[in-house]
Amino acid sequence: MTLKDVLLNHLVINGNKQTSEKLFLKSIKLSQKRLKKDHRDIFKSAIVLSSPIVGLKSVSKGRKQSKDFPFVLHKRIRISLAIKLILHTVNKTSKASFSSDFSNEMILASQNVSSSTKSKQEIHNNAFLVRKYANYRWF
Repeated sequence: MTLKDVLLNHLVINGNKQTSEKLFLKSIKLSQKRLKKDHRDIFKSAIVLSSPIVGLKSVSKGRKQSKDFPFVLHKRIRISLAIKLILHTVNKTSKASFSSDFSNEMILASQNVSSSTKSKQEIHNNAFLVRKYANYRWF
C-alpha cells in the first residue's frame, strides 16, 4: 500500500471514500500553491518528522497494577501513528475547511514545527522516563 492509500483509509468516515479523496486532492493543491514544491516531498517529510520511533504499551500485573514499558515500533505502525497524530491535530484545531487545515498541518509538519511533532516528542519523553522497564517485554 502506498502512503496515499494509508492516508485515505484513515480519512474515510462512514464509508465515504470519494469525499475523502476530494478533500485530500484539494489539500494537495493548496499545499502546492503555497510552497511551490512537489506534494510527495511535503507529504513524505511530514510523515517522517511526525512519526514516533518508540511507543508505550501498558501491561497489567494483577488486578490494579499496570506497568508501561517502551518498545520500538515497526515501520507500518510508525506511518499509521504519524497519520493519526496529524489528523488528530487537524480535527482538534479545525478553524476553516478541512482541506486548508490539513494542508497547513502538513506544511508545518514538514517544517518540524507542528503540534503533531510536539505530541511525538511527548511520546518519546514518556518512553524515556520508563526506560528502566524496557527489558520486561515478553510478547
